[in-house]
Amino acid sequence: MAAEASSLPIISRTNVLVALCLAALVLLGAPGTANAQSVIKQPGNHPDYSFEIEPHLAFQWADRLGTDSGFGPGVRFNIPFVHNGPIPSINNNMGITFGADLTFGDGGYGWCYGQYNPQNLPAGRSCNVTEFWLPVAMQWNFFLTKVISVFGEPGFAIAHRHWSNQLNCGNVVCDYSYSTNDLEFILAGGARFMFSDRVGATIRLGFPMITAGINVLL
Repeated sequence: MAAEASSLPIISRTNVLVALCLAALVLLGAPGTANAQSVIKQPGNHPDYSFEIEPHLAFQWADRLGTDSGFGPGVRFNIPFVHNGPIPSINNNMGITFGADLTFGDGGYGWCYGQYNPQNLPAGRSCNVTEFWLPVAMQWNFFLTKVISVFGEPGFAIAHRHWSNQLNCGNVVCDYSYSTNDLEFILAGGARFMFSDRVGATIRLGFPMITAGINVLL
C-alpha cells in the first residue's frame, strides 16, 4: 500500500516536467528570425525600461517540505539599477528581482504517514504541503539579439511552509498541522524571448523552482 502511494508523486512530477519542457519548446520557437542578428557587442542596444512585471507558473522540484513536488502561481518584479553594464564593452544590464511564489502539493506517503500505524489512517486520507516563497535576487541580463536575452539570478528567499495531515483518533478524524519559516538560498538561470519591444515570455530554470510566464517591460 505504501509503495503504491509513494509512486503517485513521481508520476505527477514527470507530467509537470514534460508540460513545462513542451511550453519551453513552444516559446523558443515562437519569436521570428527577422531580428536574429547578434547585438551582444553593441552596448546599450536593448529596451530602455525601468520596471518589468513577470507573472508566471512555478514548479517547485526541490527543497520542499515532504517528498513531493509543488505547482502554483507566482510573479516577479525586476528593476534594473545598471542600465548599461557592469561590463561596458558588451550589451548587458544588472538589476534586482523580487516577488512571490505559491506552490501546492502532496507531502508524500512515507514522509507524512511512515511513522504511523496504517490502522490509524482514515479513508481518503489527506497530506498537504503549501509553500509560500518571497525571493530576492540579483539579475544580470545579457542581450544576445533583439529577441533573445539570457540572465543569471543568485539570491535568497524567505520560505513559509505549512504541512497538514489527517489521522484516525478513535471515532473521529483528527487534523494535524504545523508551519515553519526559513531563509533559503536560491539560484537560477533563464532566457527572455521578446514578441515585441515590450512584451515577451520568460523561462527560468533554477533551484528550487522552474518557472514559465509572460514579461512586460515598462
